[in-house]
Amino acid sequence: KPAPSRFKAERKKENIGELMLGYQDEPSEYYVETLRNFTCRKVCDTVSYESAEMKNLVKRIDEYYRGNLALDGLPVAQETRGGPRAPKVILGYPLGVPSKMSPTKKALINNHLHFNIYFNEPDVHNDNNEETFRIVGFHVSAYSINYDDVNSECDMSKSFSPSKFGFLSSEGTSEVSFTYSVSWIPEPDILWATRWDIYLKGSDVDRRIHWLSLVNACTIALCLAALIAMIMIRALRRDLARYNTEAMTAEEAQEETGWKLVHGDVFRAPQQPIALSILVASGAQLLIMSAATLTISMSGFLNPQNRGGLVSALILSFVCASFFSGFIGAVLLKYFKRQAWKNAFAIAFFLPGAFLTMYIIIDCLHWAKHSSSAVPLLTIIALMCMWLLCTVPLTIVGAHFGYRMDSVAVPTRVNVIPRMVPASKHGVPLMAPVLVGALFPFGVAFVELLYILSSFWQGGIYYVFGFLTCVFVIVVLCTAESSIAVVYFYLCNEDHNWWWKSFAIGGAAGGYVFAYSLYFLFAVLPIRQPLSMFLYLGYMLLACSAISLLLGSVSFIAAFWFIRKIYGAVKID
Repeated sequence: KPAPSRFKAERKKENIGELMLGYQDEPSEYYVETLRNFTCRKVCDTVSYESAEMKNLVKRIDEYYRGNLALDGLPVAQETRGGPRAPKVILGYPLGVPSKMSPTKKALINNHLHFNIYFNEPDVHNDNNEETFRIVGFHVSAYSINYDDVNSECDMSKSFSPSKFGFLSSEGTSEVSFTYSVSWIPEPDILWATRWDIYLKGSDVDRRIHWLSLVNACTIALCLAALIAMIMIRALRRDLARYNTEAMTAEEAQEETGWKLVHGDVFRAPQQPIALSILVASGAQLLIMSAATLTISMSGFLNPQNRGGLVSALILSFVCASFFSGFIGAVLLKYFKRQAWKNAFAIAFFLPGAFLTMYIIIDCLHWAKHSSSAVPLLTIIALMCMWLLCTVPLTIVGAHFGYRMDSVAVPTRVNVIPRMVPASKHGVPLMAPVLVGALFPFGVAFVELLYILSSFWQGGIYYVFGFLTCVFVIVVLCTAESSIAVVYFYLCNEDHNWWWKSFAIGGAAGGYVFAYSLYFLFAVLPIRQPLSMFLYLGYMLLACSAISLLLGSVSFIAAFWFIRKIYGAVKID
């Protein structure tokens, strides 16, 4: 570890996004000089491991832990050469060879690193007219070397080949000598502007699957659009023609069934209207936050070199979107005749308070295990200050404008006595249409979801914001279309309790995502420690709760718009 004075002087200051992701860059003892190649150099004096420390190192090797380094903002990467199905590089380097993959059936320690640094010479020089070079690649190869005498065998003036040495087994080893070598390689074909492409593009198969995901999403969206068109053009036109005809006799009108019969109850306030208003307003805030962040990403303002830029943009967008959360929540509260400032404050405190509480619980587990990804206390305090000093006032200002708006106009009056909801004519369970409708938005996103989970939990970099934006838009459209179709089904069965059901369509899609994350945990990830699994489930529960609120808000707003349209087009006696 570097000396304290150098450690303090050279340690990088992280932004709030990097701190929340657990990134902490610290100076290392690997020294690299420009254009100077050397075959072998010691990192430090030989390190002595106690029995418990060696056991912990072996455990980390068997769990596929990887080391990470960075040079000039580029993370070190290991070339795979695994064919078209494998990514070109993997971030970091393995700490060793796991026991089950080792030829000796004992874990091997990777104690020698060889760095290939690719560079090109720019056309411009600095103010002192000195030659300057730009680093466009930083690759590593890790080796396990059993030194007999590291001082004589690792010498910069001698030739060096890792293949001439035996493997360094963890069994019976208490001292480890760490060494490294450096090769500077000219690379005129890679430009400074494209040096991140090898990290972001993935394998050739990945790119084809991204396109397949987009085609799959478009196909599902078009099928749903055709279904909605059939409902709107055929069924609704037939219903409206029948309901609006003046030739209908009194007996025919008395025997009439369908969605017109519930016109006196369809706009009746649901149970727990305050809770519904808070959930819809919170989901609308997340929707605006996501749309704003994707717009910023598509505009090129987020650089992959700025690792915490995406999270910082999410936080800023979330704070700004709180105004719209207060506005939409106030409009719904006024319609439900629950207009009160305490309800506006409930909107301001529900989503940020719940998510921040869950995040603090997860962070406490990191602190208990002395994890380097634990978020500092000052960062938590900064988040709370942003919530109380920015998010809450903006929400109240939005609620002020929402309360000043006229109440939402509906085309029919609400009956004094509620109409009884008949039993299902076809024996369909009450919530079955909701669960079926939620499958469509999940089916649109599940292929892209695999890459997002792999990038986040397997050390990759996800930066395909073009595909992600397209999939996000199609998911929102599919959620709205599914909500319209399912709510129309309920109304045709004379079930006017559509409010919570419409929100549950989008909410159930988030439940499917969480179920998929469980499959990903047990089928793909090697995580088996209880605490690590709890952290994974905690983070995924946060993400899936946000997805449920976002899509639930979309499905509710789409259903409300649809119902106002169809009942506004029919003649009511």
